[in-house]
Amino acid sequence: MKRSSQSLLLAIVVSGSLACSSTDPSTDPGTGGDAGTGGAAGLSEWRIFRTEAIQNANLGGVAGADAICAAQALDAGLEGEFKAWLSTIVSPVADRVTQAVGPYVLVDGNLVANDWDDLVDGSILVPINLDANGVERAGEVWTGTLADGTSYLDDDCGGFTNGSTGMALCGATASTTETWTANITPVCSTHLGLYCIEQ
Repeated sequence: MKRSSQSLLLAIVVSGSLACSSTDPSTDPGTGGDAGTGGAAGLSEWRIFRTEAIQNANLGGVAGADAICAAQALDAGLEGEFKAWLSTIVSPVADRVTQAVGPYVLVDGNLVANDWDDLVDGSILVPINLDANGVERAGEVWTGTLADGTSYLDDDCGGFTNGSTGMALCGATASTTETWTANITPVCSTHLGLYCIEQ
């Protein structure tokens, strides 16, 4: 379900790439507050958040990753369907998620991209670093996805079902360049989060 919103907060953050690394939730309590609303008046908006939970690359494939996103959205009281921003070699995210004609926003209303084309043009307006409750979270995320929404083809931790051997592409949650989704390739045992995108 898409939401109509009342106001739009614009923020432009310039950020460099960061190495993908685990974040221990016990040492990253997060900052921020409740989720808010945003977007342009009269337009549907698609929310994006970064999961609070982190784990190795054994996500149960894309279906398991989608289930993680759905559960965290539900726990936060976010209505609508959410899927993981996650590609395997054989299943690019561009084929799995809605390619929105309206704006993508964080849960606090900050504009990430004006539409799908803007989301996959190699840069975004603000980092995707808020969880489903609007709390800022450090740490990186599994994506398997290049900046244009296609799959990273070298490895994908067995379609994100293997948490021990191999490697996969991750994104830097502090970045607004293409490294927001395509940064480096940590080993599959690394504990990272996910991006979740509304449908």
